[in-house]
Amino acid sequence: MFHSIRIQLLTVLIIMIGLILVQGFLGRANEQVLTEGMNNTRQAVIDVGIVGELERDVVDLQRNVLIFRETASPSAVTRFERLMISITDKLEALETSSISSTYEYTEDDILERMRTHLVSYKENFHAVVDDRHRRDQLIDSGSLVVVRQIESLLQEVAEKREMPAAKIDQLKMHVTEAENAALRYLVSPAQQNISEFNASLAPVYSLLESESSANEVAIREHIQRLEERFLRLTQITQSNMFLVNVVMAGSANEFLYLSRELADRVNARTNLINRNAQNAAIGARLNGEIYSVIAIILAFAFAIFTVRRVLSPIRSITSVFNQLADGKQVDVLPDLDRKDEIGKLAKAASVFKDKNEQTRSLLKNAQQLNVQQEALNKELAESKKKAEQATASKSIFLANMSHEIRTPLNGIIGLLELAHQQPMSAMLKDYLDKASYSSQILVSVINDILDFSKIEAGKLELENVSFSLHSILDNLLAVVSLRAQEKNLSVHLEVDPKLPPRIVGDPLRLSQILMNICTNAVKFTQQGAINVTIKGMVNQQGDKVVLRIEVEDTGIGMTQSQVDRIFQPFTQADGSTNRKFGGSGLGLTIVKQLTELMAGKLKVTSMPNHGSTFVITLPMKIQSGQKGILADLPQLPLGSCYYSDKPLLPAAYIELLNLRSARQPLAMVKNDVGVPPAVLVEIATYAEFKSLLPQLSLIERQSIPVGIVMETQTGQLQEKILSQWKGPVLLHPFTPAQYRRFVFRLAGIEDFEQSTEVPDESTMLEGHILLVEDNNINQVVTGEMLSSLGLTFDIAEDGLQAVTKINNAPVYDLVLMDVQMPVMDGYEATRKIRQKGLSELPIIGLSANAMKEDAQQAMRHGMTDYLTKPLKRAALASMLKRFLQAESGGQSARNNSQHK
Repeated sequence: MFHSIRIQLLTVLIIMIGLILVQGFLGRANEQVLTEGMNNTRQAVIDVGIVGELERDVVDLQRNVLIFRETASPSAVTRFERLMISITDKLEALETSSISSTYEYTEDDILERMRTHLVSYKENFHAVVDDRHRRDQLIDSGSLVVVRQIESLLQEVAEKREMPAAKIDQLKMHVTEAENAALRYLVSPAQQNISEFNASLAPVYSLLESESSANEVAIREHIQRLEERFLRLTQITQSNMFLVNVVMAGSANEFLYLSRELADRVNARTNLINRNAQNAAIGARLNGEIYSVIAIILAFAFAIFTVRRVLSPIRSITSVFNQLADGKQVDVLPDLDRKDEIGKLAKAASVFKDKNEQTRSLLKNAQQLNVQQEALNKELAESKKKAEQATASKSIFLANMSHEIRTPLNGIIGLLELAHQQPMSAMLKDYLDKASYSSQILVSVINDILDFSKIEAGKLELENVSFSLHSILDNLLAVVSLRAQEKNLSVHLEVDPKLPPRIVGDPLRLSQILMNICTNAVKFTQQGAINVTIKGMVNQQGDKVVLRIEVEDTGIGMTQSQVDRIFQPFTQADGSTNRKFGGSGLGLTIVKQLTELMAGKLKVTSMPNHGSTFVITLPMKIQSGQKGILADLPQLPLGSCYYSDKPLLPAAYIELLNLRSARQPLAMVKNDVGVPPAVLVEIATYAEFKSLLPQLSLIERQSIPVGIVMETQTGQLQEKILSQWKGPVLLHPFTPAQYRRFVFRLAGIEDFEQSTEVPDESTMLEGHILLVEDNNINQVVTGEMLSSLGLTFDIAEDGLQAVTKINNAPVYDLVLMDVQMPVMDGYEATRKIRQKGLSELPIIGLSANAMKEDAQQAMRHGMTDYLTKPLKRAALASMLKRFLQAESGGQSARNNSQHK
């Protein structure tokens, strides 16, 4: 067991710890002895002080007694009482002292004797006070009063002449002498003054002995009463003096004697305590020194043991390991025969020695691998460089492709838009609509590719502007409903009525998410319906909202493995899906990437042949203090009727109408409905509408407002319904703004707060434009758009021509500047125009490059604004209205322009 160094070290360590604990225990005991000695010494000093204070208090007691005897001062009594309380407290303090047991109080009851004397002293003092009180009362109502009465009687005798005047004078003299002797006795209670008092009254008795009148008898009685009271006064005074001078003085002296004896005992005990404390300190120091010497010896032995048994062998083994680590040859290994940890280290060194050869072999192999790794790293660096070049080439390719595709596409879309403005047959219009639709699909594909490229490169930046949900929803339904009509699909849009109408964020990306997710639902749904639900949760501060967009379809559905693949770029559920439904496979990828970029979440649930549900949550900011998107919606008048076989309006929308009457079957419309203030009818099919139309028309002719809500209809049926019914009608899908207009019209109320504005397509503008465009088709398209707006224009085919024309004749109100042109591009031309001092001339950049950085670059080169090709007449008109004035004679200008 003791072959282990750890056990040996632990044993020595335990011995050292035991010694330290014993030393600590003894030190603690010595400390307690020293502390007790110091406390006893301190208490002894306190007790000595208390005894000294007792002696001073007893002296003060006697002094106050003498003061009271002489002056009868109440303050002396008060001081006496305070001193008695102080002496009592000091006696109790001595009796309860922490070292009182060492004073041997109980052997002769010294404290009890002191208390007895103190009580006797106090009682005697109270007797003195009582005697003094009786004496003062006797003086106030005694001898002096009697003397005055005697003098009064003598005066009366004199007036009646009952006695000779000489005899009366002698009586007065003797009475006065007795009064003076009594007063002298009060001042100095000596025996002489008593004798003088008695001697003064003796002649009075002899003088009155022969007299027998009533007054003389009364005088004699008063003389006797005076003598009695003086005797009582002398007795009180003598008793008082005896108590003070003999009894109380003896008690005070005995108390002082006892206090001195107590002081001697306390001092003796204090000296003994000091000696014991000193002896304890000396003993503690001696014990500490002894154990310190033992600890030093053991520590020295432990150090020698550690050096010889541990440190030196470890140093030797360390040297061996260092030599082995340096690759040197070691012939002899020390301490291999030891059975402890050092022996194990020596055996490990032996193993390490054996492994050295293997390490050298492995090192050689590793060097060879490093050479191969360096070659691979070089190839990897070259591959990375090629990949970066490929990425840059891809960006350049995408930018060039965007420009090269959008340039002819601008001519196609522009010419189609111009062609739509001409009179044509229905078939030709249908052809043009399909061509426009195909062009828009192509633009959408190009936009998806560019957006995916920007997102992948991390260059897509989100805007943070305030926008209206109405415009987003209008654009969404304009596209989705058109595609859904091609398949006769029903589309339903439900928006939370409490959702704020204005949101702060990126309207383009929100519209892109909605558009891609909804068109994807239409694409993969052959029959059934597409349900779009938009809700929002506003925070307590009212400045943020979490949009929850749910798109549910009844399409082909997906398995979980297909759901996991659909968000990969250029990938659809499977190959057959791509062949059957088409598409680039980027729509959902962009939706997922934009959702994550906007800090949102996307969740998909799907089941094959049962449809799919996409749920998107997007945190957005809002302007505080907004009302809901359907706030202030009027309620239908009381008594309005509601007919429907199947509710077509969302429950939240119906609740806003506050319809109190129950929903009735559609068949009830054919009966007599009476004269309700308004009628709301929900019709699912055109056949039902056609059958109910006569009755509904009859109700309307009775000046009863009738509102019709219908399921999604094809384009031709929509036109047919609107031509047959002129009252309020609402066809799915509809936006909250359309529902608002429907309700206001049904309630017969004008909507003054309706924010939707219809652009004035007939507005004509004044101005002369310089169109800088190198493509002939785009010249024709843009020129026709300008002419339709009542504007005149000149054409320059490159930037140099534009600069020359402006220099020769600066008569242009605005410049439409293409960016990419031969000879001189639009950026250089703009810079030269600005250098000429034409800083106020509006220059609108035109380019097929749709990247955001392209617009920013145009602004940096001095362009006023930027338009992306293909140009739309509405976008061009909106831009030009910002810089040009409307023509006063708009219609005549239009005619003149067309005639020209």
